[in-house]
Amino acid sequence: MNKNVLVIGCGTMGRGIIALFLKNNYFVQIYDEDKNAIEKTINFLNENVENYSKNLKILQNLNEVEKETDFVIEAIIENFDEKFKLFKVLEPLLKRDTIISTNTSSLSINELCQALNHKDRFIGVHFFNPPLVMRLVEIVLSNWTSENFLKKTIEIIKSLSKEIVICKDSPGFIVNRIARPFYLTALRMFENGIDFKLIDKVMKVIGFKMGPFELMDLIGIDVNYSVSKIIYEKTGLERLKPSKIQEEMIKKGLLGIKTNRGFYEYPRNYEKFNFKTKLNFFGIYEKENFKFFTIGYGAEIFDYENENQTIEEIKNLGFEHFVLHNYKFSIAKKIIDDIVFEAKEVYKNNIASKEDINKAMKLGTNYPFNVIGDFE
Repeated sequence: MNKNVLVIGCGTMGRGIIALFLKNNYFVQIYDEDKNAIEKTINFLNENVENYSKNLKILQNLNEVEKETDFVIEAIIENFDEKFKLFKVLEPLLKRDTIISTNTSSLSINELCQALNHKDRFIGVHFFNPPLVMRLVEIVLSNWTSENFLKKTIEIIKSLSKEIVICKDSPGFIVNRIARPFYLTALRMFENGIDFKLIDKVMKVIGFKMGPFELMDLIGIDVNYSVSKIIYEKTGLERLKPSKIQEEMIKKGLLGIKTNRGFYEYPRNYEKFNFKTKLNFFGIYEKENFKFFTIGYGAEIFDYENENQTIEEIKNLGFEHFVLHNYKFSIAKKIIDDIVFEAKEVYKNNIASKEDINKAMKLGTNYPFNVIGDFE
């Protein structure tokens, strides 16, 4: 396999991808107009990769790219016009069989590839953050991507010890599309008066690693909103409409952890739940004086009468972790139902296979259930 690659963009994602290729013995050319980003990348590589200098070439100008480069991945700012302009400049500098790829998480591969004369060589290669840790890569096909270029791309990504899922170009691809309700349904509940801290606690008790509001703060309110906005604009689906709450937070500069304040103030301690065993319960259960929802980890108790009696009964069933509220419906079940609906839509529209959908959501989001199959 030829092992000469070019990574364009040395931001958080770019430098993680650079380190990944260097760790797997590729010769890596890197380019970024921002010299500060290059400096940060070198510092990152010094901390994360051993003896890399002989395999790294820093380009001062894109014209310096080696014509025999085998694989290019673009990881610049998530802006369509900037990426389009870059690909137009880049293509004439490369040999005909160089793969040109983008790490975009939400922009259309079909639209971006219009920048090229040879559209068959263009492909989406979406790494997840941080690339050194996250095992999943979404490979996104345009209507023009050829079998030959797909095969070569799969070979390269597999050489990085990554798990691959393949999908057609569609707003949000697999993970970002199916994950939208985790945020948007939770935000709508918050808009309707349900405490966001309760929603987070419910989802963690059910088995999710983080609640939706904690995760939005971690991702960045602006980044999360931007992805929702792109997907909504491309699909026109009202259920995927971004939240005004996030829009207002962005105006106020409340962007999450990076500004020390989002839904929560930072630094803060995260409440974690350790589940020793998975119980043989799944779904909604109606007891005489309360209802509860579970997928086998903790229990969300709702519509209950006597708190002490309810707690005693739920403990007798074997649940170590639980949360109580007196709404008439399950918060977690509503969010999960909307996630499952979105997953079925992705499958129904032939965007990806059931196997790849489940694999993507397990590896990309760490959801504690199969989005297709568990809730049939």
